[in-house]
Amino acid sequence: MKIYGVSNITSILVLNNKSESLRELLEVLKGYGVRVEVKEPMEPFNPESYKGLIISGGAIPRQHLREYLEWYCRLYREIRIPVLAICLGLRILGYCHGLRVRRLHPSELGVTKIFFHREYPLAPSRRELLVYENHDFEILNLKPPMVNYASSERCKIQAVKLEGKPFFAVQFHPEITEQNEGAIILENFVKLCRGFNLGKTA
Repeated sequence: MKIYGVSNITSILVLNNKSESLRELLEVLKGYGVRVEVKEPMEPFNPESYKGLIISGGAIPRQHLREYLEWYCRLYREIRIPVLAICLGLRILGYCHGLRVRRLHPSELGVTKIFFHREYPLAPSRRELLVYENHDFEILNLKPPMVNYASSERCKIQAVKLEGKPFFAVQFHPEITEQNEGAIILENFVKLCRGFNLGKTA
């Protein structure tokens, strides 16, 4: 997949899953000249009004878990614009493709080095990356159309893309930028959104 240069103002929607780092995410995106709108899961929106969609980390209220997950699965079936799913967003994407998760003991927390097995479109030419982790669960039994590109010492699945679609997911938090390099993921996602053509395949 080609990564395109930054030029015009781009409108990106953030679906906020009660993320503790929403402010950091918005600041990074606005630093790239992005016009950002924030909505809660299950709020109606027109995907064609945006160049890209980011699904934040956070938590889903337990009493609405099934309802939220079914809504996200419908969204993934219908949407065509580029998507970047962060942390919890990766688990949601996995759920929508029949994957299982397990709890990590202990949690993966803090600045961590991930290693790329192949070139990731949102981190071109990078073999490794320092990123910020904060998660208690990990995805298991990865299968097509989901492809994993990176691992850490403690967590096998760190950077995912769906074959044939511009859908990406990372286990770490690229919006947390202190003492790490994760923001490169957001920078290249913005570049992708600016150049994306709905008539092309990913």
